[in-house]
Amino acid sequence: MRHTLVIADDHPAMAWAAGQLLNQQTAPAFEVVAKVHSTDELHRQLAIQPCDLLLTDFCMPRGQQPDGLAMVGWLRRRYPNMAIVVMTMLNTPSTLRALHKLGVQGLFDKHARLETLAQAMCSVARGRFYLSEGFARVLETDARPLKWEQAELSPREQEVMRLIGQGLSGRDIARKLNRSEKTISRHKRTAMDKLGDAYPSSASHKR
Repeated sequence: MRHTLVIADDHPAMAWAAGQLLNQQTAPAFEVVAKVHSTDELHRQLAIQPCDLLLTDFCMPRGQQPDGLAMVGWLRRRYPNMAIVVMTMLNTPSTLRALHKLGVQGLFDKHARLETLAQAMCSVARGRFYLSEGFARVLETDARPLKWEQAELSPREQEVMRLIGQGLSGRDIARKLNRSEKTISRHKRTAMDKLGDAYPSSASHKR
């Protein structure tokens, strides 16, 4: 059985490499019907041609539509029968658990060898949940590599702080997450209270 697949990554080289790998190693299991590079392109593509599986980056800051948890939540609600594999370098336990709770079928670590992506996609195509070894170790040990995680921010607070780290204003974040500016301000204030001195003077952003 051939599965239609859309690949979404804001780095065209990554999307191309993933598509080449899957075409070479899994043919004829997957048919890559599109490669998109922003949340806006992803929304347009799926509206035109829904697919069986979506392989998507977690952070795609370009575009008016939200990325991150908000994007995955919307996709899960809008396309409940589409399997979603999220690829990311983020390894905070709360983010990984939040993605699992949203119902994604796979979590692929971008630090892993790209060759293992074929294994991930084939596992998901067979109806199995896939978790990269690196992520499994993080969850097993409850590692807390980031100060944000040590402060026990909620997934929404982490999302707001991540976007602040990208240089977005409160108004931009409110528009991107479809929330009011007052709500975003509250999330930011609560997160800052939890972080205290742990929040760096210039937030770093991990993909």
